[in-house]
Amino acid sequence: MDLWITELMNKLDRKKVQILFSEHAAKDKNLNNEDVDNAVKTVQIGKVDEEKSTKEKKRICFKNYFDKKGQTYFVVVEYYPDFIKIITVNKKKGKY
Repeated sequence: MDLWITELMNKLDRKKVQILFSEHAAKDKNLNNEDVDNAVKTVQIGKVDEEKSTKEKKRICFKNYFDKKGQTYFVVVEYYPDFIKIITVNKKKGKY
């Protein structure tokens, strides 16, 4: 894993820290309650997708596959000193 990703992730415990949604993720993505729960769970336990993470903007992409729905969630986040902000959420059918 890239060093910048490791350094950012070491600043906060993503399983315990507060996770907030950006205006784009909250309003433009039309997420239902299950999508919101799955997005938060993806940030907490998902794997890092280095290809979709961007060093310039310091944004990390997490991905997690949910068996029951048969969907993979991709969640792009920004780390702040006291919380993690979800920038956007993408869902795809199947396992990626």
